[in-house]
Amino acid sequence: MKKNVLFLLACFSLFSVYGRNTIVKENIADHIQYILDEAQFATYRQSVLFFAPANDDCTDAVSLMVNPDLDCGQKLSVDFTGATASGKAVPFCSAVGSSPKDLWFEFTATSDKHIFSISNEKNMPATLYGALYDRDCSAINATASQCFSLTAAVKKITLDKLKPGKKYYIRLMSGETTPTTTLDLCLGTVPPPIKVSPSGEMYTVEELVKDVLVKSGCDLVSNIRYQVGDGSPATKSVNTLGYFNKNGSSFPFEEGIVLSTGEVQYVPGPYGVGGRGNNPHRWVGDKDLNDAINDTGGKPEPTMRVTQLEFDFIPVKDSLKFEYLFSSNSYINGCTYTCLNGALFAAWLIDLTTGTGENLAKIPGTTVPISLKSIWDNAKITGTSCNSYPEFFWNAYQGGNADPQTAPIDYAGSTVGMESESVTVVPGRKYHIKLAVMDFCQNPDHTSAVFFNARSFDLGNPEIGEDMSIEGGNALCPGDTIELGQNLEAKDYLIQWTKNGKDLIGENGETLKVNEPGL
Repeated sequence: MKKNVLFLLACFSLFSVYGRNTIVKENIADHIQYILDEAQFATYRQSVLFFAPANDDCTDAVSLMVNPDLDCGQKLSVDFTGATASGKAVPFCSAVGSSPKDLWFEFTATSDKHIFSISNEKNMPATLYGALYDRDCSAINATASQCFSLTAAVKKITLDKLKPGKKYYIRLMSGETTPTTTLDLCLGTVPPPIKVSPSGEMYTVEELVKDVLVKSGCDLVSNIRYQVGDGSPATKSVNTLGYFNKNGSSFPFEEGIVLSTGEVQYVPGPYGVGGRGNNPHRWVGDKDLNDAINDTGGKPEPTMRVTQLEFDFIPVKDSLKFEYLFSSNSYINGCTYTCLNGALFAAWLIDLTTGTGENLAKIPGTTVPISLKSIWDNAKITGTSCNSYPEFFWNAYQGGNADPQTAPIDYAGSTVGMESESVTVVPGRKYHIKLAVMDFCQNPDHTSAVFFNARSFDLGNPEIGEDMSIEGGNALCPGDTIELGQNLEAKDYLIQWTKNGKDLIGENGETLKVNEPGL
C-alpha cells in the first residue's frame, strides 16, 4: 500500500514537472523505477496510459514508407511496449486469439504487390500476427483482406492484389499479455517482370529476325524458318518464340527475342508462381543439332524438346557476334540432370560456300559450349556440388541467392548476359545460322530458354566514304566526277542508289558516278 501511495505521489509530482508530454516518458520511467521494485515497475509500465504507443489504434496509424525496391533503404522502428487491445474485432482469418495487443500502420500502394518484412527483432514471441485491411478505420471489422504470421523463420510476406494509389492498413498483433517486442519494418516494392509477346502478335517471325534481332541498313536476311520439335503440323499447337521487353525489371537487355522449350507466354517472372504450359513435342534432332549436342558431350536422353530459329544472311562486315542469356528451370538441386548436360543453347553457323560449320555459343574466351553443366555456381545454387565458370552465372531463384519474387523471368537460374566470340566472316558471302535451345528433362516444367539482345546480331552497313563538302575541305569542283561504291557484288545483293530518299531510276550497279550535289 505504501509503495502504491508513493507511486501516485510520484506520478502527481512528475505530471507537475513534465505535464503530459510523452516525449519525456523514459525520464518519467527512470524516476518511477527508483520507487518500485522490478516486478511492480513492469506491471505499471504496461498499465499507465501515457506509455501506450502512438499508433495503438487504427485512427492513429503510423505511415509506413513504401520503398521503390526491395533494398529497404527506409525502415520504421517499432516498439510494442505498452501496446493495448484496440477494440477492433479480431480477423476471422487470424489465429492470434482474443484481445491481442496491436499496433497499426498505413500505406498507399504504389504497385499491385509489396513485400512486408521485419528485421532486428528483439523479445519477439514465437509468432507475431498480422492483418491487411483495404477500408477506412471506421469500416474495419472481422473481415480482413489478408492475414499473415511472422516468425523467426518467416520474416517477410507478400501483400498482393493491391490497387496502386489506394490506402491500406496493416495491423500487427501480439498474443502476449505484456509485449516488449522491438523490431524494424520494411515495405518493399516487387520489381516488375519482363513483358513477352508471342510471335504473330506484335511481330511476325520474319519481323522478329529482320527488325528486332538483326542490325543492318540493308535487307541482308532471307530463308527464315522457325520450328518446334520436328516441325510437324501437331507442333503448331505451341508457340515458343516471341519478343520481350525489359519493362523496368532487372533483366540485363532492354528488348530482344526469346526462344523457349516451353510455351513463350509462361516466360515472364516472377519465379514459380504458376504453371509453365505443356510442350509435349520431343524429337531426336537433325544433323546440325546433334553435332552441337555432341560438341557438349552427348545426349543424356534419346529425345528432347527443342526450338530452333534459322536463316540465311550476307554480312557486309568481316566479323560477327551477338549478345544472349541462357536460362533453365533445371538450375536446381534435385533435378535429374543436376550438374549434367540436361539443357543447352547452340548457335550453329554454316559457311554455305565451304559447307563448314561451327558452334558460336561458347563460354567467352574458351572453346567450352554453353550448357547446363558448363555454367554452374554452387555458392548460389545451394545443395549442389558441381562448379563450372561460376562468374558467368547470374541468379538462382529456387532456394538460391535471389528472392524468387524479384525474378524478371520464370526460370530457376540463368547466366549473365554474354557476348559470343567474334567470328571472322567474308563480306558478301552467304551464311546460314541455326539458333536452338534444347532440354532433355522429362518434367514439362523444367523448360529452358535463350534471350537475344535486340540488334546485337550486327551484319554491318555499306560504307561509301565520308561526305564531300566545302566545310570538310573535300568538295568536288564544278565539272569533276567521283565514283562511289563499296566492295559489294551485285550478284549477291540487290542494290538501289537513292537521292534525297528517292530511288534513282536504273542505278542498281555496284558503283555510281556523281557530278552534282545532293547524293
